Amino acid sequence: MTKATTSIRRQLIFMVATVLILINAVALWSTHIYANRAAKESYDRLLYGSALQMAENITLLDSKVFIDLPVSAFETLALSTSDRAFYAIMNGQYQVLTGYKDLPNIPFPQLLLQSKEKEKFQPIYYEADYRHERVRFVALGKRLLEADNVNDVFIIVGQTLGARDVAAAEMSQMVLQFVTLFFFITLLLLLFVIWRVLQPLQAIKQAITERSPQELSPLEANVPSEIAPLLKSINYFMAQLDTTLSRLKRFTAEAAHQIRTPLAGLNSQAQNALDETDETLRQKQLQHILESSDVLSNTVNQLLNRATLTHRFQSHPFSPVSLDQLTKETCRELVVWALQQDVEMEYVGEVQATINGDEFALKQMLQNIIENAIKYSPKGGVVEVELMADSKKPAASWVLQIRDQGVGVPDQDKEHIFEYFYRSPDNFTSGTGIGLSIAKEVAEHHNARFHLKDNQPNGLIVEVIFPQHSEALL
Repeated sequence: MTKATTSIRRQLIFMVATVLILINAVALWSTHIYANRAAKESYDRLLYGSALQMAENITLLDSKVFIDLPVSAFETLALSTSDRAFYAIMNGQYQVLTGYKDLPNIPFPQLLLQSKEKEKFQPIYYEADYRHERVRFVALGKRLLEADNVNDVFIIVGQTLGARDVAAAEMSQMVLQFVTLFFFITLLLLLFVIWRVLQPLQAIKQAITERSPQELSPLEANVPSEIAPLLKSINYFMAQLDTTLSRLKRFTAEAAHQIRTPLAGLNSQAQNALDETDETLRQKQLQHILESSDVLSNTVNQLLNRATLTHRFQSHPFSPVSLDQLTKETCRELVVWALQQDVEMEYVGEVQATINGDEFALKQMLQNIIENAIKYSPKGGVVEVELMADSKKPAASWVLQIRDQGVGVPDQDKEHIFEYFYRSPDNFTSGTGIGLSIAKEVAEHHNARFHLKDNQPNGLIVEVIFPQHSEALL
C-alpha cells in the first residue's frame, strides 16, 4: 500500500489561512502607514491654520511690525490637550520679535529662497527634538507692504507629537479589530466552501466503499465538471477490470476443460498400457500417451504465454520496434524446425519498418502465425514471409503476409479460427486452438488488423496490417 499523503482538505485550509494571513498583514501594514499619514496631515493642517491666523494679525505701520496674536490661533492648537505648542515670529533679519527664542533647526535657507524668488510663501514642515520631546514645526513667511517699504516676517509654530501618535494608534487599533473579525469570518466561510467543494469526492468514496467487490458497474454521481474526469477515469478503470475479470473467468473455465480432457485421456491410455499384454499394442498406446503429453505441454505453454502477454498489455509501455528485423529473427529461429517438417521458409520482404510496440508480444504473434503456417504446409511446401508498405489505403500502413501452400481454411471457418480453443471439424492435425487467438490479441493491442485470403492455387494468406504510427489500445 502507498503511504497516504496530506489530505486535500488540510492543504486547502493551510493555503487559505496562509493567504488570509498575508492579505491581513499587508492590510494592517498599509493601514498603519495610512493612519500615520492621515494623523500627520490632520495635525499639520491645525499647525498651518494656527500659523495663518498669526500671520493675518501681523501688520506693518510706519516701518514697524505690529503683532496682535489672536486667541483663536492658540485655541486651534489647544484642541490637542495632551500636546505642548511653541511659536516664534521673526523679522527678515531672523531676529525673534516674539515667542520662543531657541527653536531648533529653523529652515532659514528655504525661507530666504522663497523670499527672493516667490511672491507667495509656501509652508515648510519639519521635525526636531526640542526640550526633550519630538516636535513637528511649520515655518511660514509673510510679506508686509507699506508704500515703497517691503518687509518679510516668518512665523514658526510647533507642536509635540503625542496627540497625532494617539490618533494613529486608535485608527490602527480599529482596523486591527476589523481585520481580525474579517479574518475569522472569512476563514469560517472558506472552511464551509472547502467542505462543500470536497463533498463530491466524499460521495464518490462513499459510493465505492459501499459496493461489493463483485459490483463493477459504472458509478453514477452528479459531480462538478472538474471532478468529472476523475469519475470517468474510475469508471474506465472499473470497466477494464470487469473486462479482465470476465475474460479471466471465461478463459479459466475453458482452460480447465482443455487441460482436464487430455489429462483424462492420458490417465486412461496409461491404465490401458499397464493392462495390455500385447507388446505391439502397448507400444502404440505409449506412442499415443507421448502425443497426448506433447499436446498437453503445448497447451500449458500457450496458456502461460497468454497470461504473460495479458500482464504485459497492462504494464509495459510501447517502444520503437524494428518490425523487419524482428520478423527476420523469428524466421531464422523457426527455419530449422521447418526443415525438420520438410517445409522451406523464405523471407522476401525488402522494406525497413519501425513501429511503436511491445517486442516480446510481437515476437509471440509472429511465432504463432509462422508455426501455424508450417504445421499445415504439405511436405516439400514453401512458407513465404513478406513485409511490404501499402500506401494505397487512406492511412499508410505496413502489411505483413505469411503465405502457405496447405489446404487452406474454408470460408465458414475463417471468422472462427481466432476464437479460443476453436478447432475446425475437418481439421485432424494436432493443436491447441490457442496460438492464433493469442496472435489476434497481440495485433489488436497494437491497433493492427488481421485479414485472411486464399492463396493460389491453394493455401492460406494471413495478413497483419499495422498502421505506420501505431498506438496501444488499452
